[in-house]
Amino acid sequence: MRGWCLAAACLCGIAGCRGSGRIELASLNYGAIDPPAPRLTRLAVQECYWWTDQDERVWVAMQRKQSLPLNPKLQFEFQLSFALEKLPAGKARNYRLAGEELRARVHFGAWESRFTARVGIVALYRATGDRLRGSLRLRATRLSSRLLGGWSRPVPYLMLGTFEAVRDEQRGRPIAALTESAGWQRRAAAPQRRAGPAARPSGAVKPR
Repeated sequence: MRGWCLAAACLCGIAGCRGSGRIELASLNYGAIDPPAPRLTRLAVQECYWWTDQDERVWVAMQRKQSLPLNPKLQFEFQLSFALEKLPAGKARNYRLAGEELRARVHFGAWESRFTARVGIVALYRATGDRLRGSLRLRATRLSSRLLGGWSRPVPYLMLGTFEAVRDEQRGRPIAALTESAGWQRRAAAPQRRAGPAARPSGAVKPR
């Protein structure tokens, strides 16, 4: 019994070192309702990291990878990254999004989608253990790759979520690089305007 308890504790520690989160997506396409179906898509994030760069910007990068049970070689991937002005000077800070702060990627077989932010808000909260908790609410634009090349027409999406990030630049940078791959690099972004003090989070995302 003691051995099982030690193993469980180790597994919990490993999961906690990777961070966690939850992202919800809803299409705001008013020209067609199916596809996509009129429902929320919920993604449980398996990894979430944060770090700062030489310009003092704070980065948050998260991802989910999942293989299909009937075809392990076919994998679903979701990556998302934020590049925000600076860490909160106090316990929390809100950041307004203007377009360059968010990049997200969905990859499944030969199909790929990219998300950029149009307008929205992200809040960061300092947590114990050198962690950052966060929440987001924004309007994003999705473009999907076409079989014959090029990209589809932009489709607006609502994106909501919460996350808990651990500090780990080594693991986070490759995730952020995927969100900027194939010509989706960020341009130099203007400093974000403050959106006022961040409210205390109503609930925390428990590390998995």
